[in-house]
Amino acid sequence: MANADELPGGASDRLERFAAAFERLNAGQYVLYATPVEGDDRVRDAMAAADAAMGAGARRTAVTETVGAFLDWAARAYSNRLVQTDTVFLFQSLPDRPDDRVRFAASLERAVVAVILWDELMPESRDALLGPWVEMAARAAGE
Repeated sequence: MANADELPGGASDRLERFAAAFERLNAGQYVLYATPVEGDDRVRDAMAAADAAMGAGARRTAVTETVGAFLDWAARAYSNRLVQTDTVFLFQSLPDRPDDRVRFAASLERAVVAVILWDELMPESRDALLGPWVEMAARAAGE
């Protein structure tokens, strides 16, 4: 696991609060976070800003390993979700289309990067990276 000392100040606490909020999502909400970004210049620019904010060396390694560990944990949580009954005879299941899962994972990855680099990104870059995660991340950051 990454050396937490290499992460920006407060990143571990923000990420812990973000993870707790992620755990409270119900399976039916996942598809709401699977947003496409193809051709979105704001997201592309925000990703470049995040890449620059990660820096190099041990810090970059710490950020990328932390993102990877979070995504692994989230993938396990995602796959362990049971089908939840919506009504007595209808079921609400996870989005099971592969493109939904890919978009969900990419959206979550951008959000985790934004949560980690919160204080080092301009608000418009953070918001572009966060997309539908913006409210959850803002609460995790104490805003």
